[in-house]
Amino acid sequence: MKAIVFDMDGILFDTERVSDQAWRQAAEEMQFADIEAAIEGCRGLNRADTRAFFESHFPNVDYLAFHQRNHEIMAELLADGMPVKPGAYALLDWLREQEWRVALATSTGRESTMHHLESAKMTDYFDQIITGEQVEHGKPDPEIYLKACQTLEAAPEQTFAVEDSPNGIQSAAAANLRVIMVPDLIRPNLELRQKVITVQSSLLEVKTFLEKFA
Repeated sequence: MKAIVFDMDGILFDTERVSDQAWRQAAEEMQFADIEAAIEGCRGLNRADTRAFFESHFPNVDYLAFHQRNHEIMAELLADGMPVKPGAYALLDWLREQEWRVALATSTGRESTMHHLESAKMTDYFDQIITGEQVEHGKPDPEIYLKACQTLEAAPEQTFAVEDSPNGIQSAAAANLRVIMVPDLIRPNLELRQKVITVQSSLLEVKTFLEKFA
């Protein structure tokens, strides 16, 4: 059986830049600084871990108010539809034709995840969808990737993962998946390259790479 697990933000959707913009705008409105460190530190984390990070770094800021305003800004920025990464549909169509088992493992909450997938008409491409609140420990902990493999009934060491962020790559690598990096906002350094089996510049290149395993 051929199995693969995708991250969502930064891989299927070009939402990392939108999210960063929303965080910066919300922080500016609430008048607190040093948001860049939080943006990078929270990239790929689930909601619980994001809140813990945020509250440890900004103890005097109301996290729930920030989260709500951030959510509102994101909705405004994505009002015209989800920005789908080039090659996403071509790769997902090919995987379905080749009868791969496909899962999604995202730190994003289920409500937002399903909204994004439904907006992009991608829901039916996935046999399993694992979201941030379904695991106790978010990325970089391996739990979400181990859970994805379990639901696919696939051995981790025979399963591919497609990731873009350091936290996601660490998570998938720690779960012993075969990690493919498709860089988004963060370029691969030596440490990241040692955790992946290949770096591809786009999802179309991922398709070409996977064809040898078909």
